[in-house]
Amino acid sequence: MAPEEDAGTELLLQSFERRFLAARALRSFPWQSLEAKLRDSSDSELLRDILQKTVKHPVCVKHPPSVKYARCFLSELIKKPSGGSVTLSESTAIISHGTTGLVTWDAALYLAEWAIENPAAFTDRCAVLSRSHRVAGRGPAEAGRLPGAPAGS
Repeated sequence: MAPEEDAGTELLLQSFERRFLAARALRSFPWQSLEAKLRDSSDSELLRDILQKTVKHPVCVKHPPSVKYARCFLSELIKKPSGGSVTLSESTAIISHGTTGLVTWDAALYLAEWAIENPAAFTDRCAVLSRSHRVAGRGPAEAGRLPGAPAGS
């Protein structure tokens, strides 16, 4: 990346960081600049960097913003164009006593809504559900299968 591109990217990251930490209205974020940067650049790490400067910022980890604000921000962020994959992960630091379901399922609903609105993003792709433990008496290979679906589906 050229030095002027680095400077532009750093300014964009700082803008997101400052607005997020100040809990500014989402309409004040530089969404158009982000979209332009994602279209014009092969920098697939930009969205990851924005997450590090916002929801994963040490201040936000220690003193998180409201769930509604973070959810709306992330919902807006995933609408932006990117050619990479989407990974949904969960940290036990932000859920209750290491249990699941308090964060992942809301995120999965937003991801599903986005997927329905953007079917072209899934053309010639597949989705994988990865589980490292047994779920409701089913083994890992069966965890993502719908009830009544034949084995191997």
